[in-house]
Amino acid sequence: MPIPPEKLALFMFAFLPQSVDPARGSPAAQMLALGALFTLLALLSDGLYALLAGGVGSWPQRNPRFLRRQKYVTGSVYIGLGVASALAGPSQK
Repeated sequence: MPIPPEKLALFMFAFLPQSVDPARGSPAAQMLALGALFTLLALLSDGLYALLAGGVGSWPQRNPRFLRRQKYVTGSVYIGLGVASALAGPSQK
């Protein structure tokens, strides 16, 4: 689930200025450099995730053994979640 833009902006406005040291030069330039670095790292990591997901995502479609067992794995996960929910005690408020 993607992070809403307003939450990301709030995070950046709250924590990015704490990394700026006015004694080391222009705060605006430091904020711009840190923001650009954050954007670059996010682009690289998200791009890597997308490339990996694209490569791995086609594997189950080509693997007939996986396709035959997929319904059993999915059913087992749902049954396990149901049992865990049934055994969980009431929530304390």
